[in-house]
Amino acid sequence: MKFYRGVFICFVLMIVLGIYPVAVLAEESNNSGTVVTTIDAQPFVETREMLPGDVAADPGWPDEAYLNDGINSSSVFSPRLSAPASDNDYYFSKNIFYLAGYGMPNCTAYAWGRAYEILGSKPNLSNGNANEFWDYNLRSGAYPYGSTPKVGAILCWDGSSCGHVAVVEKIEGNKVTVSESSWSGSYFYTTTFTAGTENAVSVGGFQGYIYLGDFEPEPDRDTTPPTIANAQITDLNDEGFTITCQVSDADSGIASVLFPTWTDANGQDDLVWHRASISGNTASYRVSYNQHNNELGTYSVHIYAYDGAGNTSATALSVSAQKSITCSYQTHVQDYGWQRWKMNGQTSGTSGESKRLEAIEIQVDNKGYDLGIEYRTHIQNIGWQDWKHDGEISGTSNQGLRLEAIEVRLTGSDASRYDVYYRVHAENIGWLDWAKNGGSSGTEGYGYRLEAIEVMVVPAGSAAPGSTIRAFQSNR
Repeated sequence: MKFYRGVFICFVLMIVLGIYPVAVLAEESNNSGTVVTTIDAQPFVETREMLPGDVAADPGWPDEAYLNDGINSSSVFSPRLSAPASDNDYYFSKNIFYLAGYGMPNCTAYAWGRAYEILGSKPNLSNGNANEFWDYNLRSGAYPYGSTPKVGAILCWDGSSCGHVAVVEKIEGNKVTVSESSWSGSYFYTTTFTAGTENAVSVGGFQGYIYLGDFEPEPDRDTTPPTIANAQITDLNDEGFTITCQVSDADSGIASVLFPTWTDANGQDDLVWHRASISGNTASYRVSYNQHNNELGTYSVHIYAYDGAGNTSATALSVSAQKSITCSYQTHVQDYGWQRWKMNGQTSGTSGESKRLEAIEIQVDNKGYDLGIEYRTHIQNIGWQDWKHDGEISGTSNQGLRLEAIEVRLTGSDASRYDVYYRVHAENIGWLDWAKNGGSSGTEGYGYRLEAIEVMVVPAGSAAPGSTIRAFQSNR
């Protein structure tokens, strides 16, 4: 007894709540090319078949009762390709066929409800069987009609004892898709056929189309994401850097571009979503370190481009944000003595005067980093000296001995943040290529003097200032 009581309670709840069983989708095609897609998701509502001569009694409500504030009439048509839910007023609580006990899966209840949904107000259609819709409209003159399919139109047939009605949802070329319901078919399904073959579809006896309005088909939604190209970081200096990229979207246009930017320091507490300025197809933004707690190190940059349809594209960049390090150096030159300090790639020494370099001092302004510099020179009659560092003299004084080669490298825990490049002007050779981070620059075994030098410190990974192939020559 408890079992039957439980079944009864579950059945009552399903009726009250209008619960749907699991939807079953099936597709069937016949020789004429007509495709019927069934969505068998019928709510448990009490209804009965509409037989010949049956009429759905109009409840007599005023037209205002059918107005729905939730819909705005529009010239753009949205197709229905899935079954209405049981809480949809158009098909249930305000549908005259449903109220009279002739709800879905009667085709009349569905077509009347769909017309109500399209118009947003009570439709002026027959409340009788499907084969009465066409003649009723002819008598009332409520809506224009014809034999050409249009979206939103009611398609009428008078074949069989009751006829059939459906609603045009899509027209793609000569293919027409209608939505419908049928007592002898399914609660909701769609049928696609070739325009002009209406008489061979459904019950036959094609009468025509009742045009509820002139609707434009729903435009195809843009699903193509924007294009991001040539993303790069430029103008890197002590204050910040500039992010730029090319963005385009032919369908919906670019709505916005965002550059979320952060460092890994302190749990990414400096994350900022920078909004780019867009000029033509170029999006750009100047990032200042003071927007990110003046943190240095590796900055991560993502690029998000949004188009007018809400599609998104993304890409990522990174940049090593470092302060510019000033490298200063002075040389002791034959017959001249100590020259003035030079810096950042300037030439120290002479050219075309056949004067030897005899000593050098090098130092860096470390800008608060744990960063120093050390260097050693290869000296005539002596060979390689020990390493000197941070402004100490490497070479000789008052001995008339030439420098023949040099090695320079950075020191300290922050040395990996930077590279040091240097090149020398050697007797009988001229300028050699650039050496880097401790590599030898100059000559060995030739007895050639160094005559000039250039030194610079750049962020690690930066492009070399010139060729690096031939920085040192040895005949040993």
